[in-house]
Amino acid sequence: MWNLIYLIGLMIQIATAVYPFDSFMDSSLLPPTAEEQAPHRDLTGQVTKTEDHYFAYGGFSEIYRGEWRNPSTGKVVRVAIKLLRGIHTDPKSLAHTIKRLNRETRVWHSLEHKNILPFLGLCREIGPSPAMISPLYDNADVHRYIADRLDDRLAVILGVARGLEYLHSKDVIHGDLKGHNVLMDDDGTPLLSDFGRSKFIDHRGFTTAFAGSARYMAPELTAAEPDVVYGEDEHGTYENQGTPNLTKETDVFAFSMLALEILTGRLPFFYLRQDTTVIAFVQDGKRPERSRCLPSVFTDPMWALLENCWDEAPERRPIMSSIVECLERM
Repeated sequence: MWNLIYLIGLMIQIATAVYPFDSFMDSSLLPPTAEEQAPHRDLTGQVTKTEDHYFAYGGFSEIYRGEWRNPSTGKVVRVAIKLLRGIHTDPKSLAHTIKRLNRETRVWHSLEHKNILPFLGLCREIGPSPAMISPLYDNADVHRYIADRLDDRLAVILGVARGLEYLHSKDVIHGDLKGHNVLMDDDGTPLLSDFGRSKFIDHRGFTTAFAGSARYMAPELTAAEPDVVYGEDEHGTYENQGTPNLTKETDVFAFSMLALEILTGRLPFFYLRQDTTVIAFVQDGKRPERSRCLPSVFTDPMWALLENCWDEAPERRPIMSSIVECLERM
């Protein structure tokens, strides 16, 4: 019964963005600094939507096609416009959202790597909160790209690994690795996207949809804590005060599930229908079964690497630089 109650509470936590709004309310009495108020690069007045309907969406956002006219060159390029959904109309809540968003996008803007989705800037006139602007590619996400490219899948995994190695070298934790967050550019290069998103979308009141991230979560992120009481607060949210921290090791675990997804073209644990079942499965020490995961696409070295990455003990999982070296030898 305890495990069932815990799993229900955990799934509600994930579906409502996991991190409580109060986690950054202690600083709410202080006005934001100028650096926190202003986006790193302001594209307001330079970006236009070319379609009224979004072409992609996630649990927290809608993505529209658009164009950006670079004022320095006059060149017009296609862009993806990401608008956060369900923002609080309360001015104070909106101010906190913008403050948090600016902090995270400033980190994104500081990153430059061939396997990281470029961040072009923020546009303040398209929606109730700033829209995040990035390049738009024809290949879309990795699922569409690999559908008829079996021979390219190892190269895609290696590109993802190199991108994650770069993030970790900058002490940036992705925190939401999964197939939907890997885009492919027009040259077939994989690009990590949406890293750090969960750190600023932590508001009650968002219209969210649980996107299956439980299938990529390390066991330490879903471990029950018997001394923590889970209960429904006045907002109808089940939460605790000891949310586990995302780490480089939890990223490595998620990477193993993402690599499995790329190799097979199917979700991790595709043979388990419910995400709650997956959580319990992983907590019991069980992992994907090679015999059920298109075994013909796995070499022994690849499967051994995945097993090391999804090890129960975080300290025994390899670091990303070692993973890249291993993949380069395959």
